[in-house]
Amino acid sequence: MKKIKPYIFIVLLTLIIGSCKKENEVLMNEKISDFYPIQIGNIIIYQLDSTVFINFGSEKVVHSYIIKDEVDSMITDNLGRNSFKIKRDIRDSIDTTKWDHLMSYLITYDSLRVELIKDNQRYLIMINPIKNNIEWSGNSYINTISNPELQYLYQWKYYYSDVNMPFTMNYVTYPETLTIVQRDDVIGDTTNKDYYFEVNYSKEVYAKEIGLIHKEFLHEAWQPANANSNTGYYESNSYGLTLKVLNRNF
Repeated sequence: MKKIKPYIFIVLLTLIIGSCKKENEVLMNEKISDFYPIQIGNIIIYQLDSTVFINFGSEKVVHSYIIKDEVDSMITDNLGRNSFKIKRDIRDSIDTTKWDHLMSYLITYDSLRVELIKDNQRYLIMINPIKNNIEWSGNSYINTISNPELQYLYQWKYYYSDVNMPFTMNYVTYPETLTIVQRDDVIGDTTNKDYYFEVNYSKEVYAKEIGLIHKEFLHEAWQPANANSNTGYYESNSYGLTLKVLNRNF
């Protein structure tokens, strides 16, 4: 019987290990459709906590509502791609019967990416492959240069975190989720209103076979006392929101 020379054995072992590693990497990749299932008639209900700024921007308050997102129909977007129209209704947290139409938005969806078109702005909210630390420019379609109200969205780098990890919310644990960190940035000292500060924070959590279950967003920019205000104020485009899933029909 012919013996395998040591260096040949090492080469073969390296090839086997490399092959197994590549196979495992493929198996670890998740499908977009696993975390963003979408079908006409699907309904998800969320609690919405909306942060607004009152008294000429000097005071921050939170209002709570219930919103309902329903996949209403499939249409063709302005680029000729199949898209889903999502109808969003809203009610207050007390009256459980009266829903008012709030807005509609589009989801363009395929095996490579998910795009959200809302308020005439296009966001690239999910891409393949789904793996921890994969990064992309989620706001690259938004003209942040010529629109001062949207400049805070400039060069946001989205990335995946905690892929296939459990997430607990409202005493419910979702066993397989992923988090998309969209922005986590603070300029200045938010505890000192004698100086300018700005906060940009945004993340979303998706559960397998459900979709979006949690979202946090906050943009606030504080202007200290000046010729326009002797007390200081939050800029007019400051706002925040938190979404938490409550119920669904699928």
